[in-house]
Amino acid sequence: MGPSPLSVNPPQRWSNSIGDAVVTPPEDDALCSERVARLPGVVFCFAPETDYPLPNWDAPEFLARPITFGSFNNVPKLTPRTLALWARVLSEVPGSRLVLKAPSFGDPGAVRAFSQRLAALGVDSARVEFRGPVGLDLMMAEYADIDIALDPTPYNGGTTSLQAMWMGVPVLTLHGQHFVSRMGASFMRAARLPDWVVTNEDDYVRMARCMAADRRALLQLKRALRGRLRALPDWDVVAHTRAMEAAFERMLNLPPGPGKRAVAIQVQK
Repeated sequence: MGPSPLSVNPPQRWSNSIGDAVVTPPEDDALCSERVARLPGVVFCFAPETDYPLPNWDAPEFLARPITFGSFNNVPKLTPRTLALWARVLSEVPGSRLVLKAPSFGDPGAVRAFSQRLAALGVDSARVEFRGPVGLDLMMAEYADIDIALDPTPYNGGTTSLQAMWMGVPVLTLHGQHFVSRMGASFMRAARLPDWVVTNEDDYVRMARCMAADRRALLQLKRALRGRLRALPDWDVVAHTRAMEAAFERMLNLPPGPGKRAVAIQVQK
């Protein structure tokens, strides 16, 4: 017996799940123990409460500084595979830097441990900057220091990726085999930026090198990214709310209990 007639993604005993065409593609329905309500757009809609100011991307220092990759993800996502992949990126983009920001990096022990892991992968410590926690406003402002966000694998960024995009920082992501390893692909495809989504590690490194090579094109994208998002239906909070409501209504009208059948949710625009 479930805790209520309808449960959606609770810690246990769920009977329904909400996804989209990227994180929960139709071909995966047979693998799901719960019914999947597939939204017409992206599964997560980002609506910041504050209109955080964007940097002046036309300032000369943005072209003059070394290309800077970054990740603001929590340290459990910085897996050995992720660090090895990012070490390859730094090797292929000479002179580039990597900024790693997470609450754990307020602890010198965590900084030391990750410095040693990256050094073992051949990364010069002078190319890596660790940053600890600050308030949200200051954290959002720190995206001005990042040219390209690197998505971890296999557990992609969620809120951190959406925050980066909102602040004009595109996210390079590796499309994986699970919900959590497809979130970046969902966000970047919804932003109409499919070139930033790759399916293997070699292409991840190649695209990092390619995107870093054309600084002016990168700055042009960064200037336009928030406006692009605001103009797209997947960043329409009202439309997303209506889609969620429609999903819940459809679930309530289905027989109780888990099932394999996906719920097709179509919302009239």
